[in-house]
Amino acid sequence: MAKDDKSTFPGALRDHQDAVKAEAEKVSTKIDEAFGKLAKKMRERADKAKGKMGEARKPEKRAVLQRRFELYADAATHLEERLPQRDGD
Repeated sequence: MAKDDKSTFPGALRDHQDAVKAEAEKVSTKIDEAFGKLAKKMRERADKAKGKMGEARKPEKRAVLQRRFELYADAATHLEERLPQRDGD
């Protein structure tokens, strides 16, 4: 038995490249938007913690807020680094 090079399965990927590319672009855009939204939220929380740090009198509270700021800022940076660079940015 010789093996046929072309799949006869009706849902073969090579037969629907345009639809696959369009769906991939659509899903990628949604993922990028979600990453951007989450990065913005993390950045806002980092800024909030940083603002409260200046108001804190107790060293323990300042240390907690400093660590909170670092964690949120690191998370925001991590997400932002994975976002594709846009021409308008």
